[in-house]
Amino acid sequence: MSYVIGIDVGTSGIKAGAMNEEGKLCFLSRASYKLHYPFPGGVEIDPGEIWDQVCVLIHRTAMEIRSAGGAVLAISLSTFCNASILMDQDGNHLANGILYMDKRSKREAEWIASKLPEDRIFSITCNRVEPGMTSATSLLWARTHQPQLYAQAFKWGHLSTYLVAKLTGRFTIDWTHASFTGLFDVANYTWSADMCSALGVDQSLLPDIVEPAAAVGETLESLAAVIGVSHIPVIAGAADTASSAYALGIPCGEVFESVGTSDVLTLVSDSTDRFDRRFLNRCHVIRGQWLSHGAMSTPGAAVQWFYNEFLEGEGSMQDALVRLPEQSPIGSGGVFFLPYMHGERSPIWDPDARGLFIGLSLSTRKADMARAILEGCSFGMRQLMDILREEYHLSPSVLTAIGGGSQNVVWNGIKATVMRTSIETRQIGETALLGACFLAGVAAGLFSTADIALCNRGGERRRFTPDAGSAAAYDDLYHLFQTLYPAVKDFYKKAACQPL
Repeated sequence: MSYVIGIDVGTSGIKAGAMNEEGKLCFLSRASYKLHYPFPGGVEIDPGEIWDQVCVLIHRTAMEIRSAGGAVLAISLSTFCNASILMDQDGNHLANGILYMDKRSKREAEWIASKLPEDRIFSITCNRVEPGMTSATSLLWARTHQPQLYAQAFKWGHLSTYLVAKLTGRFTIDWTHASFTGLFDVANYTWSADMCSALGVDQSLLPDIVEPAAAVGETLESLAAVIGVSHIPVIAGAADTASSAYALGIPCGEVFESVGTSDVLTLVSDSTDRFDRRFLNRCHVIRGQWLSHGAMSTPGAAVQWFYNEFLEGEGSMQDALVRLPEQSPIGSGGVFFLPYMHGERSPIWDPDARGLFIGLSLSTRKADMARAILEGCSFGMRQLMDILREEYHLSPSVLTAIGGGSQNVVWNGIKATVMRTSIETRQIGETALLGACFLAGVAAGLFSTADIALCNRGGERRRFTPDAGSAAAYDDLYHLFQTLYPAVKDFYKKAACQPL
């Protein structure tokens, strides 16, 4: 039987799997890697560590396929977006990759904003300029603070660029990733000469733009012993949320939620005309379609942090983060939580923002704090849903939810009531990995795009509806929540200037 291999690199780990010609995902395996925090506000990856783990996973999967009497037809990638990486001509990284959460390039972001009018930047890139999230800010930081490495660089790109270069020797970036560089014309699928000229970026430093389903090249013969295969076509792949949208088959005009480290509402559209500046906007996997993301940076990470630091001995995370919040009333005993654990993207776009508990008293229990986290993250998602309703004129009656965080039944109930929409979880699982496999499978001729829809018809679904009895109370709490960030915004700015 023929198979394709998919690799999904997320900020919380790496997953690999194979898909056979029947569209079944099998031979799943996982690996972990570390995020590095070199200084306050800095977040990096070691690309070499990730590459080593990817090699192990590909080799393991290839051996499983071989043991089953199968053959590998193609390999494809789904990776988080983004990590800024400088590379030499052999594809080796010259320094650690700078993540989208990294805040070191604030001055570079301000400098970009001074070079071109905001409206002009948005008309080209369809995005605002933000430190880290706009990866060109990290590139410019390297030009200023790592001039020797910058001068040595043969190419620059994202983690996807690096991994594909290591596999094939070719330097490419698919258009879902390029959309967040700040150098890409999102409507026209090309590098922007105006942006590159204004920022002094030589286009020869940039990788080739490719479509996500493009066959970039074949795995190098020199890697045969390392990854277990050689001369296998490598398909460019796409950013993780775009891969998920592709796997789910979300049509234009519909919205879904993905809950992992981040919590993201994603709208699929067939036009760039109505993009909101509070959202992240990018090309979809499918040409002629675009994605708008209302992206909160750290809801899932905040839940994980609270469990790791304060719930030792409370059982598994899945149990503790359901049982404890149920022991606290609506409103968490007067405790509110701002879920901005490492700055925030949508809707406030403030790199200086941080997490905040307020309303603590001597009667506050950890159950109240656990529930406050779930409620605070839900209020943040309500802000994003309000933008969809007010600016995009969309009001989904049912919101499809995927990702690990979507399995928390208490959180889903709170979110459904706060956002005033039903939430339907789908037991498809590993949608970003599925998207990578589908791209590889379609490119290799293993199946057609029509087969993707057939693969998605099954799976258990569970619906959470708004609780009419608590809707009014949550509306009042939401309006109070909206006053909290404006009240502390100046404090965040001043605190960020203090030496540590």
